[in-house]
Parts: sequence; structure tokens; C-alpha cells
Amino acid sequence: MDNDGASPGKIFIGGLAKDTTLETFNKYFEKYGELTDSVIMKDRHTGRPRGFGFITFADPSVVDTVMEEDHVINGKQVEIKRTIPKGSSQSSDFKTKKIFVGGIPTSVTEDEFKEFFSKYGKVVEHEIIRDHATKRSRGFGFIVFDSEKVVDNILANGNMIDMEGTQVEIKKAEPKKASNPAPGPAYGSGGSYDSGPGAGFGGPGGMYGSRTGYGGSSRYHPYA
Repeated sequence: MDNDGASPGKIFIGGLAKDTTLETFNKYFEKYGELTDSVIMKDRHTGRPRGFGFITFADPSVVDTVMEEDHVINGKQVEIKRTIPKGSSQSSDFKTKKIFVGGIPTSVTEDEFKEFFSKYGKVVEHEIIRDHATKRSRGFGFIVFDSEKVVDNILANGNMIDMEGTQVEIKKAEPKKASNPAPGPAYGSGGSYDSGPGAGFGGPGGMYGSRTGYGGSSRYHPYA
């Protein structure tokens, strides 16, 4: 996890029940989108959970949807805050080889998805996100190129491109973390999570409609 907490897809979660496991934590937030990092902070002396943690989404815009809703994990309502204020210029300044693609026509196959983006540069990873139960496309996915420059070049022409006659949205995505290093600076002290650098962020979002993200019956709003 980033020690300074400055990541556009990263949120702070406070008020966690002490018996919340990382598995439960991840499962709860995975329904909103792909996770690239997660951690429940623990006391470095006792090893006991301190009641707060962090989640990083691959698509920073998912945070808008998460911020709209109330959240109850393990029977306890938790508090969600941004680690970067909404609208911060930092949200698009980071370097990455990975892009998020939203509004993909459901008829597009994995091979067609890769082939389409291969004209921009070498594709090393590609995935259209599918419903776990039905395996149907959820209308969004991710592409990883072999160079950050390819991503910058694509986005230099704007956030909308034409795929199969449909305008799809592209934006930078958070790369997956290789591992979870030791916890960074504590947010507050003595188990408090509301007085450190993570405090004070929040505000209404709502670019992407319902929690199901793209596809299905959810509301897709093109990038403004």
C-alpha cells in the first residue's frame, strides 16, 4: 500500500468490526470493481486490528459509486473517505500501463478486445469483466500495455473511442500491487481513525450509477 495514501482509486474505511477478516473485507468491496490492493491496519505491538483499513480500486471512478452508499460490514456500519479529494488533479497524473475500458458492447469477445487495442501498442494482459454466475460480459474491462507511453498516447486524444460502432470510455487504471508491505503511517493514534491525514475527505459522487458498474440494468453515463 502507498505510504502517503495518495492514490486516486484508494479509499479509507473506518469503524470496522474488530473480527472483520481481510477475506470478508475484500469480498464486500469486490462487488463494486476490481481491487488492486487492500489492508486492514493492525497494532504493530499486539497484532490486533485497529478498526480501519484501506481499499484500492483499479478504476478510480468506482470510488464515486462507493461514496454514494451506506456500508455495513459484519453487522456494523462503516465510514468511507477518499484518500484524494474528488476532482484532485493527482487523479490522472499517475503513470500506468493499464487502462480501464467502459461501455464495451456485450458482443465483443476477448480476442476482439485484444485485437482492437493491439493497434495502439503491444497488449500484455486483457480482460473483459464477467458476471460470476452467468459469465455474461458486464460491459467493462481492462487492458495492460507493455509501455506507459502507449497509455499516454491513447488518452492524448480524449477519453472516448469508437469500438464496433459504439463510443467506449477509456481511462487510466491502478496497476495491481505485487504484495502488501508493512503498514504505513498510522491514521490517528490509540485506535482512532478519524484524526489523521485520511480524515476530512468525502463528498457526493455518482458518475456510474448503480453498484453493478457497467452492463446489465445499471446506468452507464458517458464521461463528461
